[in-house]
Amino acid sequence: MATERVLIGESHIKAAVKIAQSGQEPPGKIHIYSDARTQGLRLVVQKNKASWVVKYREWSKVVGYAWPEDERPLKTASAARELVPFVKGILDEDPLQLEPFLVARHNSRDNKAAIAEMRPVLTTWTIRECFAHFIDARTAEGAKKPIKALYVEELNRTLRRPEMSKIVDEPAALLKRGQLEKIRDDVEQNSGVSPSLKALSNVKNVMTYCCTHQSGKSGLDHKDMWWNLVMSDKQVKARTRKPELRDIAKTLVLSSEYLHKPLPGRLDGKRGVRPNVFAAFSWLVLTCQRANAGLSLLRADFYPDDRDEGWYLAAWDEGVMKAGKTHVLPIPPRAAQHLLPLLEAAKNSDSKWAFASERGTKDKDIHVNRSAPLALIGRLAAKNAKTKGGKEVAVDLLAENSIAYWTPHDLRRALTDTMDAAGIPGGSSAILAHEIKLSERLGMDSMSEAQRAEWQSQRVAKITRLAYGNPQHLELKKRSMKAWSDAVLDALEAAQVPEAVDLKAAA
Repeated sequence: MATERVLIGESHIKAAVKIAQSGQEPPGKIHIYSDARTQGLRLVVQKNKASWVVKYREWSKVVGYAWPEDERPLKTASAARELVPFVKGILDEDPLQLEPFLVARHNSRDNKAAIAEMRPVLTTWTIRECFAHFIDARTAEGAKKPIKALYVEELNRTLRRPEMSKIVDEPAALLKRGQLEKIRDDVEQNSGVSPSLKALSNVKNVMTYCCTHQSGKSGLDHKDMWWNLVMSDKQVKARTRKPELRDIAKTLVLSSEYLHKPLPGRLDGKRGVRPNVFAAFSWLVLTCQRANAGLSLLRADFYPDDRDEGWYLAAWDEGVMKAGKTHVLPIPPRAAQHLLPLLEAAKNSDSKWAFASERGTKDKDIHVNRSAPLALIGRLAAKNAKTKGGKEVAVDLLAENSIAYWTPHDLRRALTDTMDAAGIPGGSSAILAHEIKLSERLGMDSMSEAQRAEWQSQRVAKITRLAYGNPQHLELKKRSMKAWSDAVLDALEAAQVPEAVDLKAAA
């Protein structure tokens, strides 16, 4: 066997064809031209044939011929080189698909058209349809393992990821392991380890459910549940951030300053902080609730406590809270007076939500998204600055003011320290725990004004009774909320900021 490593050109092809035509090579002898430009491409002369061969890993695949000219002809080196990446990709994903590809390719299709033609036409569910079925089935009444709104939101967020855009409307049965691995890696590179792990887990959960419950419609076969073999060797590092009260107060100060003006370095002329987002952010700071649940507060469920002057009660139904139980939180007078102007400024007369989103409409009434308070801090820290032609120079206001970066979720660790310092070791659990049951679904949308007023009156009475049904529990909550909110508001006073920010002017 003679092998020459050359940049295969017209002269080498002519020489190979001449040898193949004449049969000049002795029986059993092979002459190989190995291409110096494209790794794995070879022109092999043997048994009266000049064959283009792709050698890749353990495979050596004939993809065409320089001779004979009527059998899968490839007349030029450039045409052979163009085939190589497609052949290698097919061998990576499914070697059995190479022959259909070559048939299509040599029937006057270009490489991409041949790839498309070799794929079977499937009428089974797409990835998007699999997600839709999973959500519908697991949220249906009587579902064996029902999922909550937060997980539904997480699933939809996975579907919307740009890394998923190329596969969501393709049949789930055609998804390949390499594609899922690439999505995992791309999400990690673009968004971090935690979003990557969530996206991978969500796809795997949905495919497993559809395979085991709707194999025929999904096209997924339980004999080859390959997606369960796709793993990640990364893990999410435990968060240890714990903002100081001073930093929390200074962040509130900075936020209020940019209610009326753009952030420094931004050229769009828009104010840096929206009033409704500032109100939502302040609410989360003073209540320490999880962002999505905390902002899912109905306007009607924040009202004065008629059993304790100056105090307010806030309530959330069990379907909203992570623990699956209704949560009633007492708001101290001082905190309530600080929050009321913010809630008023954030109010939308057409919305049922205490923190209505500016993107909401009459047909789609939504509250401020949980990502908005996080984005607020990110904007102050110039983490999400978009420059225009290099002219904008976003300023990291947190660093400029010696504030360590933090997120609303980090408040929980600060809350624990404050409770310990106040001599209320169980205080943080009292504020965050969800221990009161209220089996009552919300249904105000279809009620008349009179019905709604009567329903609200009865609901307030019921929530209040439940809140006071365990006096020791409510007393612990009140002590804890007063200690935390006083600590935050004292820090605000130390920062020389009025307790109530005039958001009406900003709005």
